[in-house]
Formats: sequence, C-alpha cells, structure tokens
Amino acid sequence: MRPYKFIIPSNKSIYTLLVLILVHFSPLNINSQDTTKLDSLLNAYNQHATDTLKVNTANALFEIYYWIDPNEGLKLAKNTLKLSHELNYDHGIALTNKNLGRHFSRRHNLDSATYYLNESLKNFSVLNEEHQIGLVKYYLINVLFKRGKYEKAHFEIDKNLEYYNAVKKDSALLLRLHKMKANVYMRQTKYDLGIREALSAIDIAKKINDQRELLGCYTTIGNLYNYIIDDENSIKYQKKALEIGRKLNDKAAIATNLSNLGNSHYFIKKYDESLDYLFESLKISEELNSNGSIANTTFIIGRLYVETNRVAKGMDYLNRSIHYSQNIVKNPLYHVWGLNGLTTAYIKLNKPKEAIELSNQSIHIANSIGNIDDLYVAYQNKTEALKLLGNYKKALENHKLYKKVYDSVYNVAKSKDIQRLTKNFETKEKEQQIALQENEINLLEQKNKVSKLQKSLLIGGLILAFGFIGFGFYGFGQHMKRNKLEKEKVDAELTFKKKELTTHALHLAKKNEVLESLKLKAEEFKKSQNIQQGYQQLIRTIDFDLKDDNNWENFSKYFQEVHTNFNSNVKQQFPNVTANELRLMALLKMNLSSKEIANILNISQEGIKKARYRLRKKLDISTEDSLQDLILSL
Repeated sequence: MRPYKFIIPSNKSIYTLLVLILVHFSPLNINSQDTTKLDSLLNAYNQHATDTLKVNTANALFEIYYWIDPNEGLKLAKNTLKLSHELNYDHGIALTNKNLGRHFSRRHNLDSATYYLNESLKNFSVLNEEHQIGLVKYYLINVLFKRGKYEKAHFEIDKNLEYYNAVKKDSALLLRLHKMKANVYMRQTKYDLGIREALSAIDIAKKINDQRELLGCYTTIGNLYNYIIDDENSIKYQKKALEIGRKLNDKAAIATNLSNLGNSHYFIKKYDESLDYLFESLKISEELNSNGSIANTTFIIGRLYVETNRVAKGMDYLNRSIHYSQNIVKNPLYHVWGLNGLTTAYIKLNKPKEAIELSNQSIHIANSIGNIDDLYVAYQNKTEALKLLGNYKKALENHKLYKKVYDSVYNVAKSKDIQRLTKNFETKEKEQQIALQENEINLLEQKNKVSKLQKSLLIGGLILAFGFIGFGFYGFGQHMKRNKLEKEKVDAELTFKKKELTTHALHLAKKNEVLESLKLKAEEFKKSQNIQQGYQQLIRTIDFDLKDDNNWENFSKYFQEVHTNFNSNVKQQFPNVTANELRLMALLKMNLSSKEIANILNISQEGIKKARYRLRKKLDISTEDSLQDLILSL
C-alpha cells in the first residue's frame, strides 16, 4: 500500500468533518434541508487546503450530485481522482474510482464503468474494506446485467448471496443482490421467481429503512407485474416508487417511473395519460442526458403512436430509440424493443419485406442474450409479415416457433405461483397491520391503567386537601370532570381499535379459509387420474366458496357482534333497504375497497359501481355528499 499525506485538520477542517459525518449517517433527501447541506459542503470544499479532508468532502458532494446533477458530479469526481493520486490517498482513490464507475454505468457507458469499477475493486481489496468490496462487486454485476449477460450475472449474484448470508452478514448488500436477482429473472422470463426475489428485497429494505433501495425494489416488482399482465399491481408499485422518487428528488428515478407508468397506461389503452407520463419522463431524461432512459421512453412513445395509427410519427421515435440503443448506450435489450416496434410499423404499412428483415435481426439479438419474452414477439411479427407475402407455409412454421416460446414464458403453473406469492405478501402485510393495532391497544390499556392510578391519587389528594381547605371541593369536582372526559376518550379509542382489529382479523380469516379450501382441492386434483373431472371439481369448489351463504351468515353474525347497532340503525333510518344493499353497506362499513367487495360478493367492479349508485339514490344522498362517510357514521 502506498503511503499518503495526511494533513492535521484546521478548525475549518474539523467543521467540515462534522458535516461529512452528518452526510454519511443521514438519509439523502434533496429538500431545503439538504440544499443547506450541499451549500455547507461546497463552502467547505472551496475553502479547504489540498488535503485528504478535501477529497472526502468532494466524495460526499459527488453523492449528492449523482442524483441531482450527474454532469457536475462527473467533473468533480475526475478532479478528486487526480487530487487523491497527488496525495497518495488510497481510500480516496478507491472511493473515487467506484463513484466514476457508478456514474458511467448509469449513463450506459459500460466500458468506462467496467474499467473504473475494476480499479476500485483492486484498491478496496488492498485496503481490505469488506463492505465496499461487496458494493463494487454489485455494481459490476449490474454492468453484466446491462450488457445482457444474464447467466453470468446470475452466477455472480448466487456466489455473493451465499457469502454475505453465511460468512459476512450484510443486510444492505443482501437487499441489493436480491433486487438484482429479481431483475435478472425478469429478463429470463422467470417472473414467479423474480417476484419472490423482489418481495425478499422489499422486506429487507423496510427493515433497514433504506428508502432509496425500496424505490428500486418497487420499480422492479412493478415491471414484473407489467410482464405478467397484472396492470393494477404494476401501476400500484410504480406509483409507490414515483412517490419516493419525488420525496428524494431523484430525477433519474422519477424519469424511470414516469416512463414505466406511461408503459402501463399504454397497455390499458389510456393513451392520453400514457403520453403525459412519457413526455414528462423524456424531458427529465434529456435534461440529465440519460441516454438509456431516452432509448426506452422513445420506444414506448413510438409504439403508442404506431398502435394509434400515427405510424409515421411513431417510426420517427422508434428510429431514435434504435439509434440510442445501438450506437450510444449499446444495450441489446432496448435494441430488440425498438426493432420489434419498427417491425410492427412496417406491417401496418403493408411492407412485409422490410418487416421480415427487421424481425430476423430482432430474433438474432434476442437469442444471443437469452431474451425469450421479446423473442416470441419477433416470431409473431415475422409470422404476420409472411402472411402478408402469402407465404403461409413459412408463416405456419414461425407461428409454431412463436407458440413454443410463448408457452415457455406464460403457463398456468407460473400464474398460480405468482398469485400465491402475491397473496402471501398481502397476508403478511395485513398481519403486520394487525400486530401494529394490537400494540396500539396495549398502549391504550396501559394509558387507561395509568389514568385510573392518577384518578386514585387525585381523589386521595383532594380528600386530604378537603380536610384542610373548605373550598377545595370545587377544584376536586373540576379535576374529576376532566379526568372522566379523558377516561371516556381513552375508552372510546380503545373500543374503536378493538373493533378495527376484529374487522381486519375477520377479513383475513375469510380469505385464508377460501385459500386453504382451494389448496386442499388442488392437492386432490393433483392426485386425480381424470384431469378433466379434476378441473370441473376445482371450478365447482371455487363457485361454491364464492356463493356459500353459510359463510356469509357466519361473517354477518361476527360483523353484528363488532358493529352492534349497525343493522338496526340502518333499518330504522332507511327501512326500504334490501338484504343485498344491507350486505353492501356492511362491507363499506368495514372500509373495504371496491375490488375487495367485488371479490367477496362475486360480482364485477362495474357491478359494484352500479350497486353503489342505486344505494345512493335510495339513501337520497346528493353528489356532493360521501356515501362512505354516511355509512361509517351509522
């Protein structure tokens, strides 16, 4: 290890050291408080002598610039590396090399990223800084992923997961590795395994309260749900990611999630909303000079325009996407997307020869990186182009290839695994809510006990005071009145929490009861020789569970025990309400979503909207008033 100059810090340097500690140990949210932090660091950096503390200050500044001004961060990092070499400051060299590698990786300049990250790995290995070595390895795996080398990335992830689980426990690294593995599985079209890894990463991120990594996890799982055509969950998680991105003022993440939301809204045919998200994303990406994001977003815009018969405009954006993906970021995945989009455009223009040429390119690239999901799209496009040429024999051959690849990606078993994972995660979140409510109830009960003790002490003190001071009686009465009101407030809050807890538990029990029943029937079906009969039995079981009135009667009985006077209050105030409307009002009283109510009543969400509309008319509620608020007040 080379020696480095170490300058004894001055008073200004000590001040800067304190700022650096605050930056290192506090979460980075670029708001007014962090703007002050940035100004303090800039001021300290500009006043520093040429010493190691100046290097550390520069690297702390880079961490802020990385998210809000990458170009300024790059300029700073290059100067910092030069200064670190002049000082022979090995830790500064290692850290700055890592930062340069991260910067170039995010800009999809993967050759430069690989060079600087490998240099950093050598530096930190000499210094034996275990956590930093793990981080650099993670960033190198990310580069492999961006190059489309999914098998090699998968191998490196598993090797590191084993080490940081068994040998050197490091939650921050495990979180990143699980998230990266989820992304690799997504590109390998193993969506069920990807969702499992993403949920593991989310669990760790919540435990260690890492908001920036939680943002990345939500982005990943949102993309996974998009691929399995679960638009509702995809949009839900992308919005969660966008919310965190805006709080952190992470412009690159904001651009990514706006683009993802645009993509999800494209698939549900909300084209105007989709374009709003996409153009906002593109504007930010262009400001950041984020070439990968530009390639991705222009592809989605181009595909949307082609889909909506604005083909020429769409082709302009698709050609721009191909230019960025092929020549600038050199990302084969984005290149395949652009080629598939352009192929579709030529098919719409009835130019099958051009379409076949592009689809052949797409098939070659998709095969080379193992990108099965877009491979079947390329085969599908080629089939359509061959049909336009009238070559039905080759069209049939390509259709068979398409079907084979498609069936390997999407099958019933994977869908069931994904549903199970999702339900288990939702159940876990519900159980965590219930545990939280139980803690709140325990706190309220303790508060109640303290209140009673205070009351006893107060009574004793007032009686004693009454013996000495005649006018103490009035004060005693006032204290008693306040204490009684406080006790009533605590008791009411306690009762409400218990009711809320019971309602959650009943809802969870109902769901688990149905899931358990389906699990048992599925096991029977698995052992059955008659497959067709097994399907029919499973369908009948589901129908039975959805329509079983006994389940509803039991649920209704428990509901009335929790919400004692609800039914009688409804009948008294609204005597014309039917049994079905009373059932709907009970579920609204539980504050369930329309989707949950639709599942319980076994009707569509559109049916729920109509039922709510009819109920509003019967209850004579104006459009300005809330049906939910009225029912909650009963």
